[in-house]
Amino acid sequence: MTPSTSRENFADRLQAAVDRKQSCLVVGLDPVIDRLPREVLAQIHGSAGQAGWTARSAAAIAVFLGEVVEQVAPHAVAVKPNVAFFERFGPAGWDCACRLSEKAQKAGLLVIADAKRGDIGHTAEAYADALLGDTPDTLGAATDAVTVHPYLGTDSIGPFLERVRDAGKGLFVLVRTSNPSAAELQDLEVGGRALFEHVAELVRDWGDGLTGESGLNPVGAVVGATAPEQAARVREILDRAVFLVPGYGAQGAGATELAPFFLPGGRGVVVNAARSIIFAHETSDAPWPEAVADAARNAREELEKIRAVT
Repeated sequence: MTPSTSRENFADRLQAAVDRKQSCLVVGLDPVIDRLPREVLAQIHGSAGQAGWTARSAAAIAVFLGEVVEQVAPHAVAVKPNVAFFERFGPAGWDCACRLSEKAQKAGLLVIADAKRGDIGHTAEAYADALLGDTPDTLGAATDAVTVHPYLGTDSIGPFLERVRDAGKGLFVLVRTSNPSAAELQDLEVGGRALFEHVAELVRDWGDGLTGESGLNPVGAVVGATAPEQAARVREILDRAVFLVPGYGAQGAGATELAPFFLPGGRGVVVNAARSIIFAHETSDAPWPEAVADAARNAREELEKIRAVT
């Protein structure tokens, strides 16, 4: 695998892709074996005895998501492989994630590794090397940005910030997520404000001095589409950060709820959709690659209507 050598500010690269493609769509790559198209599943069963189950499963996922990448490339600015869905298949799954990420970059897509890592010291450095480093045959060599947990504070983010400064990589820090139980911690009142607001201030501090020519910062925030009220408060604090927005599509949030997330001019937001696109064949009579392309096109167009009026 050839390492990605671009050192241009990640936020600038992302905004350039948004402008060029007239799209803010990110497609999540969250493969589930039981939901693959029948013809792809047949490859797992048809090669029984030739390889172990994990290797056959990873091979089927590579075929499926390889086609997904090709179909969504004209409509999306990035893909977001969730590493858990690959790690479950052991070394074959990890290799699959690496090769798919490389394929996505060659197709003109940015790659956001959804790893949600968070630790300190040498462990944080190891995570940063694996996910944002440039060692051949690691995921970092084909990754443009990564999601991280803030719970351990600045110590856990430092090694990742080095890659942002020195290698043009990006970070998306979990600030206010889209899952139903997020409020149990993220909305707790601390010093008269919600905890997620304090985290947003940390994200602002971590990005200090890193703003690119686009006026956007490569230290961004994950802010769920299912929490538009909280998103408006985060945006008041983070007026230069890029938001990575999950929760659109299968998780229930519609495009009309996303207006508070955008900066003026429809900038500073990329929206993730995974299941509603990669498993579009489940609700379509079209051949599955065509169903994926149609779903990606429709999502892009729907999001563009909202982006155009913000």
